[in-house]
Amino acid sequence: MNAISLHCRYVLKKLLTTNGNSWHLYIKKPVAQLMGITPDEYTVIINIENKTLYVKKIKNNEFEQFKDLMHKKLLKRGSGYGLSLQVALLELLEINPEKDMVEYEVNGQVLTIKKAD
Repeated sequence: MNAISLHCRYVLKKLLTTNGNSWHLYIKKPVAQLMGITPDEYTVIINIENKTLYVKKIKNNEFEQFKDLMHKKLLKRGSGYGLSLQVALLELLEINPEKDMVEYEVNGQVLTIKKAD
């Protein structure tokens, strides 16, 4: 019997919203579900490479394994989640949140965020 691999890829563009000293990306519930986010486990690790932010969910029992990486908790927002992005992160991504749109993509269980073309 052959193994079947499901591979989902969604690309969306949107503006960030402001919240005090940071900016938020709203992640709708279906996107969060593709990433494996659940109401009980919504801690993510983030990594920046080549002006792209990579976000991946970690389980509560994996926290010690990823303690040296930057981690965040997603904020519960309505039926989805919000990812808070500080200005320093946006500067590394070369995103001006007041005028630039971001492109985010779910590829497997990894969310990638970068400046939209």
